[in-house]
Amino acid sequence: MKEVEMYSFDNKNYFLLSKIGTYLYLSNEDNPKDIMIRKVDPNHDDVLLPLDSDEEFEDALLLLTRKKGGQE
Repeated sequence: MKEVEMYSFDNKNYFLLSKIGTYLYLSNEDNPKDIMIRKVDPNHDDVLLPLDSDEEFEDALLLLTRKKGGQE
């Protein structure tokens, strides 16, 4: 059985769906429609940061769709 990585935000648990580069794609364990993208702080591997802009969000989504489409 594979171990699942969990993260907590605002007293909600999110599990790791995918990791691409420094981006983590997370889903709420109680509500699969509640998803988020965070990035690893380049100075602290154990710190997750929100994305800086709408453009970065779009770039992160593009990476995910390429991976899911088998382009990577």
